[in-house]
Amino acid sequence: MPPRSPKRTSRLQSSTAHKSDRRSESDGIDIPLNWLKSGIGVLLLPCCVVATQSFLSAFGETSARTMLIQSAELWFFFIGVLLWLIYFFGLPRPLYLYVLGHELTHAFFVLLCGGKITEFKVKSAGGHIVTNKNNVIISLSPYFIPFYSVIVLALFGIIGFFVEDLFNYHPRVLFWGQIGFSWSWLLYMSIGVTWCFHLTFTTWMITKNQPDLKQNGTFFSLVFIYFINLIILSGTLIIVSNEISLTGFIQSLLNNGNELINRISKIIG
Repeated sequence: MPPRSPKRTSRLQSSTAHKSDRRSESDGIDIPLNWLKSGIGVLLLPCCVVATQSFLSAFGETSARTMLIQSAELWFFFIGVLLWLIYFFGLPRPLYLYVLGHELTHAFFVLLCGGKITEFKVKSAGGHIVTNKNNVIISLSPYFIPFYSVIVLALFGIIGFFVEDLFNYHPRVLFWGQIGFSWSWLLYMSIGVTWCFHLTFTTWMITKNQPDLKQNGTFFSLVFIYFINLIILSGTLIIVSNEISLTGFIQSLLNNGNELINRISKIIG
């Protein structure tokens, strides 16, 4: 009777320090698969160009100025962004909090994909999980899912289920009845803080020689992460702003896509 082969496991890990000799204890990547993912990354580049053009045209200088004047929600979103940037660049960074969210995101997608987790460790210097399942979404999810923004939305959603007028505007409730208030402002400011937390740490961590990126090829991973983050950011600003509609943004994507195809056709022809 032939010996049973050992169960294959994958180690997903992150590090907040530069370590050039850090290795991932995963199944490994076949060279043909690595080339395939690089090819997919090249094909995603035009999508990134189109999405970037649509984002800049939809949230350009004039639109942004109009939205800021007319949208209190957007004001508080950017106040949250500013508060986090001051904290990130001026105070000690909460590395443990980031690593915890990073590994919990890995763990959530492992479970979502039907995998099992046999080890879970978190430290300020880095963390890892050991699982029997891995794929592109599992390994790269912490780089495009703003974990703490999702937590904030879930908490406000649960509270809003029990409190009927949670997001209504309450006039003259602050400063001896001189200023109004809405809990939605706190929601948007919290999203601004947590989303910027995700963006700054993701950008910072990508430079730390992360094993997660190498597992799927660094080029493909960076293109994929940029594209998904841009789409999520666009969706967030569409929800926050009353000036930009989802249909209008999709139409902008289609128009910019057609322009890019025409340019490529002229170059080829």
